[in-house]
Amino acid sequence: MRALKWRLERIVSCFLLSAAAACLASGSANATCTNTTGAVTCYIKVQPIDVCPNGDMSSCAPFNTVSSTGYPDGSTSQQTPPNLPQAGYPPQTLTRQTAPLELNGAQVSNNTISTNPIGFVVDPATGCFPGQACYPGTGVDVTRKLLNNMGIELVWIYPMGVSTANYSTLDVKLASTTTAVASCSGYISNTTLTITSSCTFPGTANPASLAVYDFLSSGTTIASGTFITAFGTGAGGKGTYTVNLSQTAGSSKKPITITANSFILTSSDLQTLSDQDPSHTSDPCAIRYMTIPLSSPCTTPPPSPLSSDPGTINLFFVNDLNPPTAMPGTLYGFSWIGNNGVAIGGKAFFAPTPLDARPETIAHELGHNLGLDHTTYGAGPWTRPNADGSYTAPAGVEPPIPATPFPGECDLNYPGCAANLMTAGSQRTTTTLPCILSTDPACTSTSFAQTMVEQVTPFTYPWPPGTTTQPPTSAQLPTSQRTRVRASGLLFDNTNSPLNFSGLLNPIPRETTTAQLETGDGSTGRAIFDLSSPVDGKPGETLVAWVLTLPEEQKFARHGGFHIISQSRQDLFQDVDYYPNPVDNPLKRNIAHQPSDDNDADNPGFGATSSSPCASATAECLVVKFQAPGLGEHDSISFSKSILSGDAPITNDDLCKAKITYIFSDGFVTTSNFGGCPPASLPLIASSWHPDPHVAPHFVKSDLLLAAKSSSLPCTPDPTTGQCPSLKAADIDVTTEGGQCLVTDATGACIQAQSCDNGATIGNDVSGIISGPNVIIRAGQTCNYTNCEFKGSLTINGAHALLQNCKVDGNLTMNSGTLNLATTSDPAATTSVLVVGNVQIGSTDNLLNGFSIGPKVNIGGSLTIQNIPDIPGNEQLGYVCGSMLSGGVTLNNNQILLQIGEPAGQRNCPGNTIAGGLSCTVNPDLIGGGNNLVSGKVSPQCAFLLAP
Repeated sequence: MRALKWRLERIVSCFLLSAAAACLASGSANATCTNTTGAVTCYIKVQPIDVCPNGDMSSCAPFNTVSSTGYPDGSTSQQTPPNLPQAGYPPQTLTRQTAPLELNGAQVSNNTISTNPIGFVVDPATGCFPGQACYPGTGVDVTRKLLNNMGIELVWIYPMGVSTANYSTLDVKLASTTTAVASCSGYISNTTLTITSSCTFPGTANPASLAVYDFLSSGTTIASGTFITAFGTGAGGKGTYTVNLSQTAGSSKKPITITANSFILTSSDLQTLSDQDPSHTSDPCAIRYMTIPLSSPCTTPPPSPLSSDPGTINLFFVNDLNPPTAMPGTLYGFSWIGNNGVAIGGKAFFAPTPLDARPETIAHELGHNLGLDHTTYGAGPWTRPNADGSYTAPAGVEPPIPATPFPGECDLNYPGCAANLMTAGSQRTTTTLPCILSTDPACTSTSFAQTMVEQVTPFTYPWPPGTTTQPPTSAQLPTSQRTRVRASGLLFDNTNSPLNFSGLLNPIPRETTTAQLETGDGSTGRAIFDLSSPVDGKPGETLVAWVLTLPEEQKFARHGGFHIISQSRQDLFQDVDYYPNPVDNPLKRNIAHQPSDDNDADNPGFGATSSSPCASATAECLVVKFQAPGLGEHDSISFSKSILSGDAPITNDDLCKAKITYIFSDGFVTTSNFGGCPPASLPLIASSWHPDPHVAPHFVKSDLLLAAKSSSLPCTPDPTTGQCPSLKAADIDVTTEGGQCLVTDATGACIQAQSCDNGATIGNDVSGIISGPNVIIRAGQTCNYTNCEFKGSLTINGAHALLQNCKVDGNLTMNSGTLNLATTSDPAATTSVLVVGNVQIGSTDNLLNGFSIGPKVNIGGSLTIQNIPDIPGNEQLGYVCGSMLSGGVTLNNNQILLQIGEPAGQRNCPGNTIAGGLSCTVNPDLIGGGNNLVSGKVSPQCAFLLAP
């Protein structure tokens, strides 16, 4: 044991030397989170913290599907049966054998088998989760799986922290910016704002529009703090609105000039809770002023219960997140974009029951900490490309692209928007916990694990069987979310010059194990294992231990030895251990290389009194430990071991069920497997870049220095300044969150949720009969109407609407927003959308509109498209294709690119059949062709649109 202690002390001292490269055989290779498709090549560490105001354990926030009556410290004094264990329990207790750096007694989370997991866990096969009778006892960590799709591994730090800060809820504050966005004429009477003329950008003649929560001013005439709370008849231009403060300002006879400023939302509560208070300008500093490792002047680590490592993300569970009083609604979680700090509210877990949970919320918020936003790197609605058809990062779109897409489109015709994990909640696909990782056909439209976009870009390769969609080109998606996130994880560039990149990400070394059975007569089930050298990790990183875990029906041969076939150097092994020990399972130990006192049957430190080092607590496993500094960059080894399945020699079909655990010198521990059984080919291959979803990764030591390097930052640095970005909160605006409540009762309970049919149903998707006389959808709403009939009219005021296989018995009016009268999904159908009355797009107020009409749309009345501006940065598009237009077409004063039919050489917009005339006035970007005028006159500007 003295020799062992010396060796371990030697390892630690070697790692702490400033000239660490002299100790480490693997040299100073560049460290990157490699952007390899389908691989998990970097990891983040997350410290979960439950907020229990003033230390009252009865008021702790709920943090998963079964903990509404539980306490994060495992207290049972006030619990009702069943008494719940500590969050993440049971942990795995590390022993000397599984933690070669003498971390005896350290505990790591075991979320996948916990009855009280941190976050969301589900069994994909059954859809059952902890707390349900049908749950089989093991599952998949939803947050981890979604991040794995992005190439990121998630390590929960155990145990969960408990904050006694007096924050039962976190409040959001609404404030005005200094940015003027519109100048209008109008007046305020009581709480009604009336706009009497079209709005423009201040100091210009360019059209502009008002938005909900814009702050209003007119010298001292309008009360300070006045802002718009809702649209009335106005949709950004002329019309009425509701404001928050009752007052009199101007009149109908004497309108005043009103300036609108944009708004900002933030949470000083989250700033304080996450140690991001901007007032911290000296030691102790806010986290974003720190470096990794800590350096002057910020040498004090973040306060407990925050992680002492500023590169570990602090994630707080709180009871609720409160939007401003003037912005009623539901917030599920919010976070800092590019900075350390996440808050998850109770409604993400119980809204109002576990089956109404938002299980993708945690992964979405962690994506924001890594620098991703709602409309960057392929997330969000379709956006217009550059003039040459390409995109410049951070913009980008994802196939399949509709033939006639328009800016702001996020509907059934552009599925990449809703299917992306980072799209805003009001437009993102939301699903239940039973469906989120399911392959059940009943869940395919809402599953987050098996859809072709995998909820993050780029798509998963190879494409699933039967998929015809192609991956995005570099012109469509110049930088993916995967590339963007991993690029921020670099520690060194190609010249080893120090760079200030994110300290939130850590590269995982790529370590592979190949395995196959010995061939020849008289096979005894001896398996041969070949280990490669670890590459692409941190400079100097090595493999310090390797663990082979057998399936429960297998065991190591009693009289079979461990045999080294080849090794790159003689002192590569430290020792080899088995679990369980001979007292529990008397196995004959024939160790061919460097036996040590760890293998002594009389040594009580291993076995019955220790937790299993295996990936499965009830299995047998073999632990191989390497001499300092470990299996390095230029090392390799091959060894064999006899394994039995029952009493017979093992077969390849048995061996493929084994699991391989890798323990690296930075303390990161991950488990892989050999893939599906029976094996498709030999040899079997397990890789540290392909983790087993049923075995949680661990981190056993966070302050181990591998090699001298410049300080990184506890954030995702701004690419221009190289410093932590200023604090900007994501998901703090209820208007961008889904599942909002429109009307509450006196207790705050929701009595009318967001609806697309005047409250008849809840949600964004509507089919069947829709009662009249007029359905009005407003700003912030996204409505998908399929297989439906409106028994009246539809009015769109700033909302987004798709109609497919629908009939509108009245008129369709869009004052502003986006509209898709989509082609039918049935190729045999002659009509997709029938509007009996008139269709009017645009108003007299020059508001933004984008639309796509057809093919196979039939409009019985007139089609009028008018007064749509082309605002730089918000350029819109409009298409009318392959449709029957029976009441005439009027195109008046449209500055957008407007396409009616198909210009020569294009194949995306068939010509229309028009009756009742075609009139065009002042449409500078009007294109098209191939249209057939069956009756009425055509104005000169429109003549080129007709078929020759």
